[in-house]
Amino acid sequence: MALRPTAFALCLALSTALAAPASGQHAGPTVLKPHLLRQGVYWVAGGGSNTGFVIGKQGVVIIDAQQTAADARQVLAEIAKLTPNRLSAVVVTHADPDHVGGLPAYPAGTTIIAQENTPGIIRASAADTSGGRQYGRLYQPLVGFLPTRTIGSQETLVLNGMRLLLLHAGPGHSSADLVVYLPDQRIVFAGDLITTVGPYPVIHRGGSSLGWLAFMKAILALGADTYVGGHGPLETKAQLQARLRAAEERRAQVKKLVDAHKSLAEVKQALPEKLSSPLFPGFTETIYQELTQGYPPASRPWDNLVHP
Repeated sequence: MALRPTAFALCLALSTALAAPASGQHAGPTVLKPHLLRQGVYWVAGGGSNTGFVIGKQGVVIIDAQQTAADARQVLAEIAKLTPNRLSAVVVTHADPDHVGGLPAYPAGTTIIAQENTPGIIRASAADTSGGRQYGRLYQPLVGFLPTRTIGSQETLVLNGMRLLLLHAGPGHSSADLVVYLPDQRIVFAGDLITTVGPYPVIHRGGSSLGWLAFMKAILALGADTYVGGHGPLETKAQLQARLRAAEERRAQVKKLVDAHKSLAEVKQALPEKLSSPLFPGFTETIYQELTQGYPPASRPWDNLVHP
């Protein structure tokens, strides 16, 4: 099934709103600066999105691939200044172009780890023509760099001595979110499940408010003390707890109005929300659509029968 144009707009708008223009062209030269977090773990600020990497005794694991191959090569160059160790794997937190666009910069045969819905999103996005040539062009080169290992819900990996817990709690920011937790260093890389735009999470088509709430509770239960989002500065546990409370309160407010048979326009009027971008559906609207249409949108019980 082809993705709707709105899905493309939302993916690209997040990159635009938080970092770089959707076209992948930066206003000036990209400056990527690694910051040491703890015990060989770095957070790279700059570019289209945040990147992380872990230097182990025998290898390096990179978390998120940047928006362009040029930026990904800069990350590799920064890593080379710190260690001669070879690249063990790249883990991507979701399939938005500003997080996977740099994959073609990595050597052939690189292990690419992602949530199991990611390959389908990349293929569908590359083949989609409804949003114009520019959108498919972002994904078409990635068809040759699909994940080589996928995660369903939760898995602990040891890559060249480095322990990683990979967690998918359901459709949250998108349908393919993957949290990377480093238990030895107590650091979480959460991609766009954690953002710094507005009080509420950004939900794409394919994501859900309930899934985001489940993800945030799971993240907070991990015992981490450092949180790296997909964009912006580091977050604190207190910030995530406050965002969770705000999201839960807003969902309860919307549900009360839906139960009173209020329309979307009436709900928006009663619960005004400053949108992070005019291209994003607000969190209030996302909740309303889930409560009135279901997630995924409700269908008749016999729609998926092979022989009706």
